[in-house]
Amino acid sequence: MFLFEIIDPIIQLFKWDVLAEINFGSVCFRLVLAIICGGVIGFERAKKHQAAGFRTYILVCLGSTIAMLTNEFISRATNMGDGARLGAQVISGIGFLGAGTILVTSRNQIRGLTTAAGLWACACLGLSIGIGFYTLAIMGTLVISIVLAILPKIEATFNRKSNFFEIHIEFQTRENLKQFINLIRQMNFQVISIEHNSAYSASGLSVYTISLRVLEKKKRHNHQEYLDIFAQLDYVNYVEEIF
Repeated sequence: MFLFEIIDPIIQLFKWDVLAEINFGSVCFRLVLAIICGGVIGFERAKKHQAAGFRTYILVCLGSTIAMLTNEFISRATNMGDGARLGAQVISGIGFLGAGTILVTSRNQIRGLTTAAGLWACACLGLSIGIGFYTLAIMGTLVISIVLAILPKIEATFNRKSNFFEIHIEFQTRENLKQFINLIRQMNFQVISIEHNSAYSASGLSVYTISLRVLEKKKRHNHQEYLDIFAQLDYVNYVEEIF
């Protein structure tokens, strides 16, 4: 069975056979659907002031849709060639755009991974729209939106109760690090790693990223309680958890 003989479930359900072909109406429908799907995901990212927002996601989805439509047109017009070649190039090529959204902050926090993954997923949505797989595109948009909007809250809840957590902490002097390590060991913490942050060297502060494990056996650990204890120390200028 050829690829173009496979009919999308939505087309079968509503008997929109015209959308399975390449014509003016189906091209317009696919482009509009790409704008909607990309816009839904981009709107969620824009609300959180991410590097890639509303317009970026729409353009990524539109671009991949156009690439797939062009590939389909070439395949049908010449009756030869690889029907997925341009799509494969989109999937690999979107990496340069995603890489530009990934940043490491002065507090050793990695930002933009979710945005980069979202751009890649949005490009895949555009490919499914371009080839006429509308059911996957609509369901994929719904699922990706749920993952971006709801799962972070669930993930944050688990992270705050975990035995492991990482902190950004600013000491008055370098000697304060030893005092702090002695204190947390008395509090049944295990030090996993310590990384000095040289970005703050001009400020006169001694700044570190410290990964900790709580050895105390509790069903739940409230990280904020530990942070409050650390913040009250005389030699600690600032402390926060890194997610």
